Amino acid sequence: MKPQDLCDIDDLATSLVVDVFLGFNTHKMNIEHKDTYECKSDLKPIIDKFIQNQSMKKAFDSFWNKKYIPDHLFNASYKKLVKDHIERYMGMFYLDSGFQIEPCYRYSLENKVGAKVNATSYWHKDGIIKRLVGCVAELTEKEEDEILHVGKNDFSVMYSCRKKCAQLWLGPAAYINHDCRANCKFVANDKGTACVKVLRDIKPGEEITCFYSANFFGENNANCECCSCEKLCKGAFKTNEEQPKLGRYNFRQTHGRTNTYRSPDKSKNIEAPKTPKKKKNVVLEPVTPNKNPEVDKGEALLGSPYTKIIQKTRGLDLDQASKSPEK
Repeated sequence: MKPQDLCDIDDLATSLVVDVFLGFNTHKMNIEHKDTYECKSDLKPIIDKFIQNQSMKKAFDSFWNKKYIPDHLFNASYKKLVKDHIERYMGMFYLDSGFQIEPCYRYSLENKVGAKVNATSYWHKDGIIKRLVGCVAELTEKEEDEILHVGKNDFSVMYSCRKKCAQLWLGPAAYINHDCRANCKFVANDKGTACVKVLRDIKPGEEITCFYSANFFGENNANCECCSCEKLCKGAFKTNEEQPKLGRYNFRQTHGRTNTYRSPDKSKNIEAPKTPKKKKNVVLEPVTPNKNPEVDKGEALLGSPYTKIIQKTRGLDLDQASKSPEK
């Protein structure tokens, strides 16, 4: 799917499904987005009937109406793309989905009104939440300039080191919030989408989270507002020093982070630093109760309702294995 098509169709699907279900407007790629219908209450019965009969065909037939679909998408060439993407969001209402998008009143960057993904069934370690997916579209630099507006709609962008380009990442999994001790990670497949793998057991009602990166919310995530940081008095909850005040999306700096990987003339890509050679005849110290060895825990990266999946020093993408920091 082309980036602009993904933007338009995702805005449509979230307005028809997520916004109607939650009762308020969630993030949109089109900063001038306006619903093509007047009353969201007309759409609620479609969702209610789907929950009862589990018939996606009947639900989509009700959605596929000029009353709800913009003119440029209401044609045969877009019908399947629109259907597939609406089904991704309606997927949370399937009996076997195991998750649901719910209101979230936690994060200051969302003015305390956003969304989160909660588990609705038990998930065991190494399980795959197949219906909780994200869609990826590669962005050229021209498309970045045309589509992205810093601080307004750059909430779901990552940088692929393998493909040397920025990627737009949207879909239900884009509502997953960050946590420094996340319980899930994203796993890529070969269809331009990604699903979610469980890192530890999750109970019904528990929020599904992923680890974005070690420096996503400022240096060492100093401005992070996740639940783990609150419990451990870290990040934005650290009390022994004053935290910098930030405006909406300020610390994400998507444009600056993508350019970190490009040379000034944009014609060459900066090579990743080579791994230093191991020194010979080096004896490792044994582990003692009073001295733990330093361990590279790696970095996990991806998705989130308002995510810039790009790092200051090193980029990761869906093609690379990512691990959430251990407890």
